[in-house]
Amino acid sequence: MQKPPCKLDTQSNEELSSVFGREFLEEMLYSLFNPDNYPDNDEYIDQLLDEQYERWSEEMQKYMDQRFAYSKESWLYREWLEERVKREFVREKAWKELMEAIKSGKIKPESLSAKKVVQTFAHEVLKGLEQEGYVEIRSTYDAQRGYSYGWLDFTNLGEDVIAKKILDEVLENLEFPSLEFGEDHEGQGNTPASKVSDFDELMHHYDLIDLYETLAEAGIRNSDDILNPAYLKARIPESRFSSSNVILIDSSNSMYGPKFKGAIMASLALKRLLEEYFREDKLYIVAYDDEPLLLKEGDILRLRPQGNTDIGCALDFARELLRNEEGNKNVFLITDGEPTCSYIESMSPEENAYRAAYLAGQEMVNINIVLLDQKPELRAIAENMARLNGRSTITYVNDPLHLKDFVIKTYARIKGLNLRRLKI
Repeated sequence: MQKPPCKLDTQSNEELSSVFGREFLEEMLYSLFNPDNYPDNDEYIDQLLDEQYERWSEEMQKYMDQRFAYSKESWLYREWLEERVKREFVREKAWKELMEAIKSGKIKPESLSAKKVVQTFAHEVLKGLEQEGYVEIRSTYDAQRGYSYGWLDFTNLGEDVIAKKILDEVLENLEFPSLEFGEDHEGQGNTPASKVSDFDELMHHYDLIDLYETLAEAGIRNSDDILNPAYLKARIPESRFSSSNVILIDSSNSMYGPKFKGAIMASLALKRLLEEYFREDKLYIVAYDDEPLLLKEGDILRLRPQGNTDIGCALDFARELLRNEEGNKNVFLITDGEPTCSYIESMSPEENAYRAAYLAGQEMVNINIVLLDQKPELRAIAENMARLNGRSTITYVNDPLHLKDFVIKTYARIKGLNLRRLKI
């Protein structure tokens, strides 16, 4: 007997991007990572679900009767099971209806809430995102507890898309000039060497204009028009031409929640900024708890907070990474608590942190200490570290989700760049 020809299931194999478009697909991906950035109400989807309940009520009842006709489940759970099956039945029908409405042009994807689509049709969306390489759906069986559980990991491609979304969000927020981060305190440092170059309003702040060099240029050209843009000269610190940077993310238990998410977003935003605009600069992203871990591409969104806090060990690790680098050397030390352990047994956690900060200063490493808690004990430790380093700033960021804005603005200051110009 001849086998019938194989028929492909076009519904299951159809890529989501071919229906929703790549841009909306990436919006759904970002809403998985940062759902607070999206509205969770969508009248069209709510109406669609209500219509499916009404339209398929008779068929649904038949399905329910068949499903539970010979069911041996305890009657105690019958009502709960029936409600769950109803939701799955309606969701599958609504998903097919939504796909057909988009294909026919009845509804445009950009008019939908990405967050609502993901929340309502999580199974279909996650499968689609996995098919196109943005996420990996994982599961495991816990033999001790007797149940399975699942989670998703973002792939390298997914991480790259999310990093771009975060940086775009930062640049958009720059339209509001008064972002508050908290108090700033600077340590004692040295004035770096500088270079004189033609002033470029797209790249330089006006406070970099050197009047002496500008007057000299006008004199050489025998001109009285010293305000002519062609004569403007900028004095730019030499270190701003190239930078090597380390972000130290406190990944101890206490960082769980918005603080950890804020640190991850800041790291991804700076990573993307360098990839797009400062390819000559270097960035190392390090997670530290009891010991530091240098993160590779795709590792950042897979981090989980755990362990204690060894700031001294983290700073030593950063100093080693920067030792053979040229140009300006910067460390962004992000933490929400005082050090709780020391890998040097003869030193307390605080003493180890002070030692490491001092040695970093001796090797011309600038430490930007970013505090996510206002505890007096933490502030005192940070001030001692800044004093010993001599090249430090201390900043308290009151909203961890604004940490990305602070890090990008700080880097722009280091580079002498007006980031608003990047949007032009």
